[in-house]
Amino acid sequence: MLPVGAAGRLGATSERREMSTAGNRAQKIGEHAVVIGASMGGLLGARALSDAYERVTIIERDELPAVGEGHKSVPQGRHAHVMLASGQRAIEELLPGITDELLAAGAQSGKSLREIRLVIAGHPITREAHGADVMLASRPLIEGHVRRRVLALANVTARERCDAVDLVTSADGRRVTAVRVRDRRFGRGDATLDADLVVAATGRAARIPALLEALGYRRPQEDRLRIDLLYASRRVRLRPGALGDDKLIGIGARPGFSRGLWLIAQENHWIMTAFGYGGEHHPPADESGYLAFIATVAPADVLAAIRESEPLTEIVTHSFPGNQRRRYERLRRIPDGLLVLGDAISSFNPLYGQGMSVAALEAIALKRCLEKREQPIARYFFRAAGKIVTPAWEMAVGGDLALPEVPGHRPAMLRITNAYIERLLRVAERDPIVAQAFGDVSDLLAQPQEVLHPRILWRVLPGNLQPHHTSTEPNTTVGTYVTQ
Repeated sequence: MLPVGAAGRLGATSERREMSTAGNRAQKIGEHAVVIGASMGGLLGARALSDAYERVTIIERDELPAVGEGHKSVPQGRHAHVMLASGQRAIEELLPGITDELLAAGAQSGKSLREIRLVIAGHPITREAHGADVMLASRPLIEGHVRRRVLALANVTARERCDAVDLVTSADGRRVTAVRVRDRRFGRGDATLDADLVVAATGRAARIPALLEALGYRRPQEDRLRIDLLYASRRVRLRPGALGDDKLIGIGARPGFSRGLWLIAQENHWIMTAFGYGGEHHPPADESGYLAFIATVAPADVLAAIRESEPLTEIVTHSFPGNQRRRYERLRRIPDGLLVLGDAISSFNPLYGQGMSVAALEAIALKRCLEKREQPIARYFFRAAGKIVTPAWEMAVGGDLALPEVPGHRPAMLRITNAYIERLLRVAERDPIVAQAFGDVSDLLAQPQEVLHPRILWRVLPGNLQPHHTSTEPNTTVGTYVTQ
């Protein structure tokens, strides 16, 4: 994570932003771009488009909330979130100074593993590893400040409480030329917004595959893995110093025990999220059942801190049916002037914390494509997005399929890979170099091949010949990274 002060304060940020807009005015490649959806992906996509188009319009079905308030279409915003270092750096590149702004607004910095306690698949990771710092903040705070910064751009506007009803194409169907919009506030008839480029950022339920099919194109191939995940959360206030210097504690699933817990410091409170795969491991939402569930997974000191904490909210739940990926990069034909971004491409198990970061990295990829003026842009963008999604997808799916409770095909290579990761995690209990390599991959800062580098291999394979300790108590398990 960038240190406090590295990116400048708000006044300097605004000045740089105005200079950047002026400097790029002569480089515009189009008149108008339309983004469907004011999600994190949509907002960051709009920021990437703002340097390349004279005007950018965001179409949003809901009324946009104030900074710090939850977005109606983002129910998962009430649960545990951590911004991975890769996503934080990408957002900082798109919106310079936002790291400092978030910290000033109450976000906290988790100092690598010195303030982060992780036990992954039953293996407590050494606290001596020097991994990347992470941003600890609620989703409404992060998204609210991103939204504020993007909508402050002179050429970006949002049309709230509007539905994108349909795409309009050229007579030959080869180019998307406009979006048909219905304003729900005034009950008016549909209006048409002409667009040089349309970016759909409408989440995992996006209608783009059906619209493509209606236009005579193939739907993208869809990969899915059902995991039947449920998580239950509430905000709490812990006694000062109840957990020492720890700011994030992850207690997660392991084979044969597919449940866990995240406890994370946020603005002026802690967020507590219990989770479980499959019906028998789903956390209850009633007070006594919720605490009884947590008692099955929390270490003694964490459980004691929770029992003496002050609840600040009711228990809320959210279900996640499964991982989903649409393979737009494999389509041979797609209309010019149409892109898809964020969860509309891929939606991961939120326990790995990849969603916001992948969307931010995709926005950076879009910015690069526009700067290079690569044509057709869809081919280059979807190819770049595929390279971003693939390692995140493989980690999420591989991690879920390491749990026998998750049904699905396990090819030989996956079984070999998961066996190797199990060995690696045993060594990461005591080897900071191995732990950091695994953390960098989990943080999307390094490719998965990093854990197969010879400098890691020679530590992992011989290391398992040495005695190691892995507790079999139900309260020593953890998942990999946090919620999307």
